[in-house]
Amino acid sequence: MKKNYSFILSLLLFGSILTSCEKNGSYQEFDHNEIYKHLSSVNVRDAKMIYTKEGARTRSGESGAFGGVWKIDQNGNESKLIITGSDGKTNVLNIYEINKLSDDVLLMFPDWYDTNRIEQEWYNSHSDDPIHIDIPSESHGAATEYAMLLNKETEKLYRFPENVSTPNKNDNIFTDKQGNIYYKGYLKGEQVLKLSPETMSIEGLLPDDIRFDNFSVTGDGFIVYWKEFEQQQNCRVKCPGGKIYPITDTYTFVFNGDLYSVRDKEIIKYETIGNNELKEKKICTIPTDNTYWKFIPNYVRNTMVINGTLEFDGEQCTKLDRQISIGNLRTSKAWYSYSNTTFSKTAMKDYQESQFQVLEYEIQDISANSESSNITFVGFRYSDGANVVGTITETDEVVINSIADNGNKIINLISLN
Repeated sequence: MKKNYSFILSLLLFGSILTSCEKNGSYQEFDHNEIYKHLSSVNVRDAKMIYTKEGARTRSGESGAFGGVWKIDQNGNESKLIITGSDGKTNVLNIYEINKLSDDVLLMFPDWYDTNRIEQEWYNSHSDDPIHIDIPSESHGAATEYAMLLNKETEKLYRFPENVSTPNKNDNIFTDKQGNIYYKGYLKGEQVLKLSPETMSIEGLLPDDIRFDNFSVTGDGFIVYWKEFEQQQNCRVKCPGGKIYPITDTYTFVFNGDLYSVRDKEIIKYETIGNNELKEKKICTIPTDNTYWKFIPNYVRNTMVINGTLEFDGEQCTKLDRQISIGNLRTSKAWYSYSNTTFSKTAMKDYQESQFQVLEYEIQDISANSESSNITFVGFRYSDGANVVGTITETDEVVINSIADNGNKIINLISLN
């Protein structure tokens, strides 16, 4: 009996030594899969708009806990966006920020409050003398090292490719006919980066060490890039097949997926032959002289407005009977500008101008895009100070979609389809 007892005691001591050695052994690098296993899907399919809620204010007036990212669905119901892990667990990680890349793809960052917590817990469980994770000055923020791509339809999350910069929410982002996404980023220097929604992979399209300021994309994926922002210096076209064409004209534009330029008073179209050839074709003469050109698409008339005084339909360029006012907010039906409580509106259908006022709400953030005829906004209601999410319809009606609980401020509004 003594022998058995001694044997069992020896096993226990041996196991204890093994555990101690495992915990106190050499430094172990954090396994990032401990984070990624909690990033599998997000309940975003039915979202019509997305926004962030700030935490409730403390007695001292400082912002309290982070309020999370919320959605309003197609039926007008509000609910929190929730991350589900590969094991089916929810709310282990919270979303800090979501940006729209296209109708189908979103860019998501988890909250570093949660990723730091998980990393610290991992070190605590793997060492008797764990390292301590540096806590940022702000307790909540975007954990950019865990950037994720989110397919809106399938709700699945995909790791953002390593060593590639993520697009900022204010960057110019383009799509081609196949739904590929293009943005200016960094991959061994400045690049036009192409994101494939099918594979969620990213590739650089330009030669290394190219310096450029801006770019656009045709419907067939031909990349137009140049120095400067308005007058286009050193303009080049990179074909999908690899060939690069120089364009000496200082103004180009993409209309209905095709590339055009202005040369003296003529509009030139660049017809594509296969995926590696361009052929110039003179389309029409511009009826006025100018040295500066600005191109704004009209989604209703399917035309391009030039300088607010000309209209190009793909075949001819005609002079409008007056200068039209084009605000910096555009929907699928009109252009808007606003100051204080007054909105100025120009209808794309007939260029009629009108004004209306929003008197009951203080607008703090506003969003519009060419896929919707509505404007969405966040702000507060004068009558009771409630924070609201609202819509301004095509007929200038204000509809309140959501009222925040506990007076939480609503920020970072994104309108989806």
